Amino acid sequence: MGGRLPVRWRPAVRFAGALLLGSLLLGGSPAADIAVRLDQPSTGFAQSLDFKLGTNEIVDLYRDGGIDRAALYGADLVRVWVGHRFLGAAVGSTPTDFDWNQLHAFVQRVLDAGATPMVSFVAAPAWVTAADGTPSSQHESERFDAAGVRGYAEYVAAAIERLRDHFGPVALTWPYTIWNEPNNHQNAGQHYACGSGAAYAELYAAARDAVAARLGSGVVAMGGPSLDAIDTGATLNPDGSRTCGNAPDVDWSTYLRSVDSASFHDFLTWHWYGMHRIGETTSADVLRTRLSWFENRVRVISGIAAGRPHYVEEINFNGDLAVDPLVHAPINGAFLASATLRAVRQGASGLLVYKGTSDPSGRSPRGEPDFGLWSSAIADTPAPAFGVMQLVRRFVAGSGRLTRVDVRGPDLDALVVDTDQGPRAAVVNLSPSHRTVRVTGLAAAPAVTVSGESAWTPSWFDGASVSVPGFGLAVIDGSLSGLPALPTVERGRRTYDTRCSSCHGVTPLGALAPGLAGASKARVDGSHAAARLTHNERINLASFFSGWRAAGRGVTGVVQDAKGTPIAGALVIGAGFDSGTAAWTDAAGQFELHVSDPLASVTSTPRRLIALHADHGVAYAPITQGATSSGPMATFALLAPTTGQRPVLASIYAVDEGNGIYRLGTASAGASEIWAVAAAGGIARRLAHQPGSAFGVRQTHIAAADASTAAGNWVVAAIGSHGAVELRRVTIQSTP
Repeated sequence: MGGRLPVRWRPAVRFAGALLLGSLLLGGSPAADIAVRLDQPSTGFAQSLDFKLGTNEIVDLYRDGGIDRAALYGADLVRVWVGHRFLGAAVGSTPTDFDWNQLHAFVQRVLDAGATPMVSFVAAPAWVTAADGTPSSQHESERFDAAGVRGYAEYVAAAIERLRDHFGPVALTWPYTIWNEPNNHQNAGQHYACGSGAAYAELYAAARDAVAARLGSGVVAMGGPSLDAIDTGATLNPDGSRTCGNAPDVDWSTYLRSVDSASFHDFLTWHWYGMHRIGETTSADVLRTRLSWFENRVRVISGIAAGRPHYVEEINFNGDLAVDPLVHAPINGAFLASATLRAVRQGASGLLVYKGTSDPSGRSPRGEPDFGLWSSAIADTPAPAFGVMQLVRRFVAGSGRLTRVDVRGPDLDALVVDTDQGPRAAVVNLSPSHRTVRVTGLAAAPAVTVSGESAWTPSWFDGASVSVPGFGLAVIDGSLSGLPALPTVERGRRTYDTRCSSCHGVTPLGALAPGLAGASKARVDGSHAAARLTHNERINLASFFSGWRAAGRGVTGVVQDAKGTPIAGALVIGAGFDSGTAAWTDAAGQFELHVSDPLASVTSTPRRLIALHADHGVAYAPITQGATSSGPMATFALLAPTTGQRPVLASIYAVDEGNGIYRLGTASAGASEIWAVAAAGGIARRLAHQPGSAFGVRQTHIAAADASTAAGNWVVAAIGSHGAVELRRVTIQSTP
């Protein structure tokens, strides 16, 4: 339907039952491009979602600007290369010359981006002696005798110990990898690439033993071998002989099994590029055939891992050192999006794009044209794949059950996750042409589309089809609950609420000071906040502000019953994933509330409206682009729930956490979601499940500035799975 609804609409949930029934009846129809069967498990190796997205960096991340891009991308993991250029800059001729502070600074930048470091020891420092008695060349092709292997192992153990001493016990929970592509003759040389991998296995085992001796057995997760995508030494000499000489060549799977059995890895890491040279094949072949090779590789390694995590530690459209121009073309967005869906489906634990940040020179540190997806200058336009992968990152956030999806035709890929908020679907168009994709098995819902040539765009899935741009991605949010917010935005919101709102106004009411609304990181750094906030807090604030550029945009409407009679005192929430705004209807059933534009930027959160009343039930509608100058309008018809069983709210409590924060919680039964709303309207917070709670406890945090001492100043609203509603007032008493 092109992404825009009429000015007034009835809520989608009124028709959801009929749409879903019709979709299920048509589920086997040959006319469907994608048939979803929510009642059946996925046919892939994995059955649940637990996935991390990240970036694989060498040095560029640590420049100003690149760190902001990584934060806006929402990277979960960043691979930190402790080798090559880092070792050349940080290592002298003896262990005492090592600049440990530089290592700490590298890792801190990753933490500032809101990511977890994956520290990769890809080479030995200069003080470790090579097999020929000279200092190590600090490259992964270096050969060692027994003394050199011991020296490398002690260096790894010392580095992890130093990280623990500087960052605390959390450093022992980070993943650490040993070496890089030992089966790649070009990188690691004949010493590692040829034969059974015994040389690498010896290096890995020594490092593992040294870490265990220093920090305890099983304390630190260590992995590898950062396996190259191709075979071990398949390059031929001009005379036709193998480069590895008389040593036997083995394929990647034999090599992986060999080194893993020789010294067990806590997790496995491996790499994948397009499996072609520049101009060797067609784009259609890469997206159809070669991505299917990739999916098979994921499934095979999931079997080898046997329950252990495994990460696609490097991936990009092409690994040729000349750098395929298509790396920076829209097709790479479709390639990386589909690769991510396939990695999730077949059981990988994460995927790290190689590389994220590009060098300002347009060349990588090695001198070849750059693989990067975004510039380290924040003002520069990122590569087309950046916006696509931002949406992919939002889609794979959280947890859920993977359901069965049958895709007809070679130019589509799709994944559906059934979460506690309802189903969420991703559809990738692997062709360059815009197309309308027919989908059965899902109810009507809002959608977001993006491609390498278009920004995030609001859309609508009508229960039958969704429009997807060429080489683009569409995410259908079947629960109408909004995509999970990037972590930097939520952290920025908390920082603002506790430290800035007293001067600049509370965020949900649109009272941001004009000089700060939509502020860039540079503006925040230059403000008075720079003296009081840490570097990562300023990044979080900048991301948060960018998501509220349209704060104060009005949504008006009316809430009525099935007969059209206005309902006074109904609660309307402009809801995102875990935060929103709220208003109450007047005697005429009318309301007005303020929300941020759902697509003002990728960090916006409110994307649906909820109207509810204890005697009339609940209804939902998406927040869409408005067709009037005053903004969108909504008409809700609350249908009395068929069951009189209201959800239970028990033991509502408010705890002063200190530092201007209150924790509000309740035990519940029969509730699909629970919101805490300021009685005067304006502020809404979704209560989240507490892991491991045997009593259904859910909690949220609110700022003390929002907790007045008026009686009944907050309302807890529980929505039952059958549409019944329970409302309870609670007073949060500020501590003197």
